[in-house]
Amino acid sequence: MQFTNIHIITVILIVIIMELILVEGSFQCFRKHRKGRRKEFCKGPMKNKRKYGSPEKCCAKRGQGFATRIKKIGKNRYKCTPCTILLTTTTPVTTPMPDWGEWGECSTSCGAGWRSRYRMCTDCDKNHFNNVHSEPCMLNFYCPVDGNWGPWFGWTACSKSCGGGTRMRERTCNYPPPTHGGRDCPGDAGEEQECNEAPCLINGNWGAWSHYSLCSVTCGSGSMTRTRRCDNPTPRHGGKACPGSGRDSRRCTNRQCPQHGGWSLWGSWNNCPVTCGVGQRMRTRECNSPRPLFGGRKCQGRREEVLRCDAGRPCPRNGGWSSWTDFGRCRAARCQEGIQIRSRSCTSPRPKYGGRPCVGQPKEEQRCVNTINCPIQGNWCDWLEWSACTATCTGLSSMQVRQRKCECPAPNTGGQGCLGESFEVRECVNVPPCRGLSEFFPDGDGGRRGKGGGDLFTPITGSGDGSKTNGDQEDDLEKNVVNEL
Repeated sequence: MQFTNIHIITVILIVIIMELILVEGSFQCFRKHRKGRRKEFCKGPMKNKRKYGSPEKCCAKRGQGFATRIKKIGKNRYKCTPCTILLTTTTPVTTPMPDWGEWGECSTSCGAGWRSRYRMCTDCDKNHFNNVHSEPCMLNFYCPVDGNWGPWFGWTACSKSCGGGTRMRERTCNYPPPTHGGRDCPGDAGEEQECNEAPCLINGNWGAWSHYSLCSVTCGSGSMTRTRRCDNPTPRHGGKACPGSGRDSRRCTNRQCPQHGGWSLWGSWNNCPVTCGVGQRMRTRECNSPRPLFGGRKCQGRREEVLRCDAGRPCPRNGGWSSWTDFGRCRAARCQEGIQIRSRSCTSPRPKYGGRPCVGQPKEEQRCVNTINCPIQGNWCDWLEWSACTATCTGLSSMQVRQRKCECPAPNTGGQGCLGESFEVRECVNVPPCRGLSEFFPDGDGGRRGKGGGDLFTPITGSGDGSKTNGDQEDDLEKNVVNEL
């Protein structure tokens, strides 16, 4: 690949900037250090963001905290290391620092990278920032540089003083940072560790008292006791035991001691009561060892005990009929009599293990008429109830009517209609006679009969073929009654 003048100038500028960084130093200094509820942080970076060559130079002046790079964690809050870790209660003793070793190889095969050198010492932590020195290097241009983790920062304080807590530490992906599309640092930026795992002291505390025991004697005076345990909680890890006693007693008296019932030994199992299939055999015991006396408790539990037994062969299962199917179509010519059939099967259940088959016939017939497309003759339905009376007393126009319909069945496909009348009219029943008619009918019949002695209120019927309606017949009846009068 050929480099243009612009590329060459860019490379020269990058090299100059890296040299200026090395001259100025690699530590950022802060004027303020604060300790919050959970984290420590710094405020107020030095003006112009000047960097120092070592933490001692930063903390020797106005600095109260330092960091290898500016990492903002909030509003005017930065991640840093406090200068107090460099202070001691006695006069510091300075020892000459070991010489630097040879520079290592560049961390990349092309583009900008980092190379490091370490103090030539055998008993020092070479990952400590005072014992490692890194600088940028460049072998080629515009090559991807994968990120690499910097050293871990110190552990935070443990979250608990005993019983198991956690502490954390963090690191930064800046040795080197990922550039030109290089991969981020693998793994997590934080690490958590258990701490202060020694168990906490637990002092003992009494649990609840138990119920009092039975009296120590069966008759006369004795004592009964109750106990409690030091288990609420139990003293552990050097904690104090429960104060006081775990046992308490008091006097008791029984004038006549009750004798509680006790079970005898179980009797022998009886034989299996079935010769096929599954059955049950049983054994019993008696509440006589001893018998309950003087108000003693009866024996607790069952007097009988049941055990499943198998005769070794299945029982015969007799067959049973299923439900009848619906009758099928009528097997006859049009408008002729024939038969229709319904069936059932011996499957509810099927006979098995030598059981008896179903008794009876699997088919059943009945007489029928093929009415498909056959003329149906009309037939009357039942009479409806009589209507209300047309008057409040028995007189000239006191009548009741009832009807019936030709719909049971209705005539169809050319069948004849119903014969007879579709309605009936009669004189009202259970109604008192009208008073005014006694003048015209001195015989005391209430006007029910005419001059010739005929009954004026003989029930009137109507035909079912469209003859006079009830209203027309009632009008004719009233006219006849007036003429008779």
